[in-house]
Amino acid sequence: MTGPDTAGTARRTLRVLCLPVLVVLAALPFGAALRPAGADTVTGLQSQAATVAHNLVLEQLQVDAAQQQTSVAASLVASDQVAIARLGQQLAADQLAISRQLRVVRDQAIRSYIDSGADSSSTDAALFAGGSSRAQAASEYTHLAVGTITTQLAQLHTAQRALQTQQAQLQARQGQDRADEARRSAALGQASAAAAQLQAEQSRVTGQLAAAVAFQQAAQARSAAAAVASAHQSASPTSTTTATIPRSAAAAAPTATVPGPAPSTSGNPYPSLSDPSLNAFLSCVVQAESGGNYSIVSPNGLYMGAFQFSQPTWNSAAQAAGLGLLVGVPPNVATRAEQDTVAVALFALDGGQPWLGDRCSQG
Repeated sequence: MTGPDTAGTARRTLRVLCLPVLVVLAALPFGAALRPAGADTVTGLQSQAATVAHNLVLEQLQVDAAQQQTSVAASLVASDQVAIARLGQQLAADQLAISRQLRVVRDQAIRSYIDSGADSSSTDAALFAGGSSRAQAASEYTHLAVGTITTQLAQLHTAQRALQTQQAQLQARQGQDRADEARRSAALGQASAAAAQLQAEQSRVTGQLAAAVAFQQAAQARSAAAAVASAHQSASPTSTTTATIPRSAAAAAPTATVPGPAPSTSGNPYPSLSDPSLNAFLSCVVQAESGGNYSIVSPNGLYMGAFQFSQPTWNSAAQAAGLGLLVGVPPNVATRAEQDTVAVALFALDGGQPWLGDRCSQG
């Protein structure tokens, strides 16, 4: 007898009923009309969503790059503004220095004019009086002072012209940087608008995919209900009265005995449910998973009943079988007829996939 700890993948959550839908974006041309949900398969919509996810990542990268370039352009404009302000301050300082030097020159010129006018009538007297050396020194000092100031003014004017040229270049560069900033801002706006439009397309595809999944689940539920009804119709009249031998003679050991149905609790929601017949695969699963014990629980407590259902798988399959009142009920507490019915529905939904790995699926 195979113990519950070696049970197969019935412990997996039912894939067809638990479909995680993570739709990020559909790679559809803007403005293209989407087909009705009934005309698209879930697989097709998922493929579109996967392509869209890639496009959304690329578009977001474009938005991030445009944002970064816009920030760099704005920084350059601000740096240019600071440099221009500093040049303006330097030009103002130079202009002030020039004005001061001009005042000195004017004062010196006036002083020289006054001195030369006052001493013009006494030049010969100064010479004959022995003051020629002093007069010559005063005249030379005046010429040197004026020449020095004139040279300094010329240098200041040269520096001022250089600063003005540099200021004009900076202003021209600032104009270019502002134009570049405007282009970057426009690119950022276009990228953001494209991302917003893609997000709108995403919402549309999400709705379509949800509708397609709901349609698929409804079709699967109808298929499961039809399989359960067929199994009940093919069940023998005495199949619910005895359970002393395994359902599959080929799978039963000579000394094995199958316990009877788990006792029905007073709250059993389906007391009159008949036990459906199991096909060869499910009959094998009963022995492979639990040795025919309908009330068994795995050592870790996660898998229960003859088919070793996990609670989420049981809940989904019970809903598909039309036994909604069994949702949340531990599988091992349910009756044999209820467990068999849920197993028939699960097999109709997903075949032998939930039990991959045990000897039934390997045969």
